[in-house]
Amino acid sequence: MSRSGVSRRKPERARAVGDVASLYRTLARSVPNGTLTMFDHDLRYVMAEGTGLAPAGLSRAEFEGKTLAEALPPAICQVLEPLFRGALAGTSGAAEIPYQGRWLVVWVGPVRDERGAIVAGISITHDITASKQAEAALRASEARFRALVESSYDALALIDADGKIVYASASTTRLLGYVPEELLGRNALDLIHPDDVAYVRERFAAAVGRPGAPVVGEYRLRHRDGSWLAVEGVAVNRIAEPGIGAIVTSFRDITERRQLEERLRRAHRMEAVARLAGGIAHDYNNLLTVMLGSAEILLHDLPPAYARRDDLEQIKAAATRAAELTRQVLAFSRQQVLTPRLLDLTALVAGMERILQPLLGGRVELTLQLGKGIGAVRADPGQLEQAIVNVVLNAREAMPAGGRLTLATGDVEVDDAFAREHDPMVPGHYVTLALRDTGVGMDEETRGHLFEPFFTTKPGRHGAGLGLATTYGIVKQSGGYIWVESAPGEGSTFTIYLPWHAPLAAAGAAPPAHARAPAAGGGETVLVVDDEPAVRMVTKRILQRNGYAVLEASGGPEALRVLREHPGPIQLLLTDVIMPEMNGREVAERVRERRPGIKVMYMSAYSPEAIALDGLLDEGATFLRKPFEIGPLLQAVRQALDAAGVA
Repeated sequence: MSRSGVSRRKPERARAVGDVASLYRTLARSVPNGTLTMFDHDLRYVMAEGTGLAPAGLSRAEFEGKTLAEALPPAICQVLEPLFRGALAGTSGAAEIPYQGRWLVVWVGPVRDERGAIVAGISITHDITASKQAEAALRASEARFRALVESSYDALALIDADGKIVYASASTTRLLGYVPEELLGRNALDLIHPDDVAYVRERFAAAVGRPGAPVVGEYRLRHRDGSWLAVEGVAVNRIAEPGIGAIVTSFRDITERRQLEERLRRAHRMEAVARLAGGIAHDYNNLLTVMLGSAEILLHDLPPAYARRDDLEQIKAAATRAAELTRQVLAFSRQQVLTPRLLDLTALVAGMERILQPLLGGRVELTLQLGKGIGAVRADPGQLEQAIVNVVLNAREAMPAGGRLTLATGDVEVDDAFAREHDPMVPGHYVTLALRDTGVGMDEETRGHLFEPFFTTKPGRHGAGLGLATTYGIVKQSGGYIWVESAPGEGSTFTIYLPWHAPLAAAGAAPPAHARAPAAGGGETVLVVDDEPAVRMVTKRILQRNGYAVLEASGGPEALRVLREHPGPIQLLLTDVIMPEMNGREVAERVRERRPGIKVMYMSAYSPEAIALDGLLDEGATFLRKPFEIGPLLQAVRQALDAAGVA
């Protein structure tokens, strides 16, 4: 091409560019939030116009007449220059670029004349900062949502209208063992326990029929290992909502909650039975007081050769056995009379070895694993031994063909987590005794009733069913806890936890016992107050036959009347504690107002601990538990009178 041809084309191109620029300038002024620029083949801006210049802090003068490199920073030029040259070569393109804290999208394309020749390039720029910020906020929201879902203790699943799983969160792996991909496309009902399918279908239908309303249910899901997991599920129908189009289901493991609820129900049941048993035992103790006292009086009066004496001996023996049963019931109901002291549990267990092995017989091997320096507990040694013997006997019955019984003592610091798993246990330092046998073990149903009175684990249901109930009551009354772990064929472990009270150096030896022979009275007057006529009668007869003068009253008001009408001295008030109108403590206070020097002794079919809890018995008060025989009654009366002299 000749030099004159080239020189003629440049002015023509310039005129064409000028004409197009004039047209585009007019158009650009009407484009909202945008900027239109035109550049020639030298990448020089020939026009810059638009409402987007001012918001970006730019003006026409910063572009028109300048090259791309002169108008913009190098980093932006590196992005735009390939697009500009491509436009001059006939291609279009776009890019997003950051500029002075804003985000811009730039579209670049060729400008052609009427003959189709490319005379320039054009760029159209829009500020997309707001949409970028919205996208960032959406991504952050999605990230937060995903983090919440993936790290949630609850598992989340999306289920379509056909019941197929279309999404499962990562928590399903922790709860059910499946990775989420294994669940996609599966019918949710395939994971439901067969016994719960009908119930879950009903819950699913309820969710479908009530869009937006949460539907709650409890059911069992199959774990990947084949076991079943109790869960609580909440389903909300979001099928009609764009972007979701499914029923949103969350579920959580409630196995621990169900166990806690069952333990709470069991504890409430045990407490209710204990209260009932304690009340019944109280009434029986009053009856047995009359039976034992009357039988002893008759036996004392009848000659040794009396033909029916054996019958009376049988009556007394039966009443004595009945009294022992009521003591076991009271132990279960935690109303037994205990004499707690600081003791070394390891030493107590070691001392029992000589009596435990004969109880177990030759087929069961007894092993002791005794901890040292584990600290002292506060308990009644005799009752604690009885509690241990009861468990040992239960273990013997569980090993009819022989086996091994291990008794291990130790101490443990119970933390909050362990205490929560063993509600109502409280955190703290405990001394422990574990009794592990290699017997037949127990299923969950048996374990659930194990400590209930009259429930027996013996074959054929032989036995009174009070042994383990008594152990439970003794341990609870000693401030401790007892737990059992067992499974069929795996033996059983009973673990007793007793609060640690002191280092072993503080545990005193058992006080020596000095049996005292019943002492007769010396003419002292005793006022007997009891609302049970038969108890008053037998008590009065025993005291009168043994050298005491006796006044009697059926309650507080009558006792005060007796005081007014009896001018002579009264050395002892022997009163029942639980009576209508006025309890024993109130009777004692009113009597002392009129007879300041009188001695007071209480008696009751309830334990002193139970009475003291109600504020009806002062600490250290002289107390006689019903049922009593002649000897203990006379000894207690004598001690009460001798304690501070005769008034």
